[in-house]
Amino acid sequence: MTKRNLIIIFLCIILGLYLVVAIGWSRFSARTQKCLGLETGLVQVIDPDGSNFVTAEEITDELFASLPDSLQNISYEDLDLSKLRSHLRSLDKIESAEVVRLSNDLLRVRVTPMKPVARVWTDGASYYVNRDGKRIAASSKYRMDVPQIVGRFDALHPTTSILPLLDFMASQPELEKMITMINAEDSLNVILVPAIRGHVINLGSLDNVESKLSNLRKFYRNVLPVKGWEHYDTISLKWDGQIVATRRHNKLPDLTVKVIEELEQELDSPETMETNVKNDSTTTE
Repeated sequence: MTKRNLIIIFLCIILGLYLVVAIGWSRFSARTQKCLGLETGLVQVIDPDGSNFVTAEEITDELFASLPDSLQNISYEDLDLSKLRSHLRSLDKIESAEVVRLSNDLLRVRVTPMKPVARVWTDGASYYVNRDGKRIAASSKYRMDVPQIVGRFDALHPTTSILPLLDFMASQPELEKMITMINAEDSLNVILVPAIRGHVINLGSLDNVESKLSNLRKFYRNVLPVKGWEHYDTISLKWDGQIVATRRHNKLPDLTVKVIEELEQELDSPETMETNVKNDSTTTE
């Protein structure tokens, strides 16, 4: 072996030892370096719709509640970022969460809120649901202008079964504005409560929804202007190709009235009014 080869081997060994020591020292320094706090002082909420369903302050408080001390007193060796990420994702109002350590030792925390598609009322209580059927706790402090659904849901009759109807309503702005509530106590008798008080609409099952609601438009256009908007109690669309209407003589179901009263109380509560002024995003239903 030549002298030149020996020198090259020796230099490679020295370089290898240097890399091992440097990497070890770098990892040790990275672990022991203290976190310098959140990047912007608050958890960042990615909310392009401006719904204000969750706020940066709310999620920041929730984050610090899961930590043993303030972020500035915790070394990254003791800060389990994956655990923080999992904790935030476990919150019912959060769709996704990002927890990243930056090169300047600040912590970037971003969350994307759940997007409720409806508010469900059952046995006097209520909750929001997203498109996957995940329940989100309802609070008078944060309100979303989404369809209101009264009903009892289980594995055989999940909340997601109403999504096709909600999707169709969302594609028809006039229809969406006209319907104030959906009563889905029975999967074979889905009741729509219109803004026009005095009658309800029985869709029956959710089969052929588009055809049924097309017939309803014709009924509204051709019959009710003649008979009067308060003439009928129930307009039934249960049977394809025909409409069965009965004269109005009953009041709205008690549960429906209760939901309306509770929504009005939420709008009138000081806490809700304060939040509405701050966020300027609540719409009266």
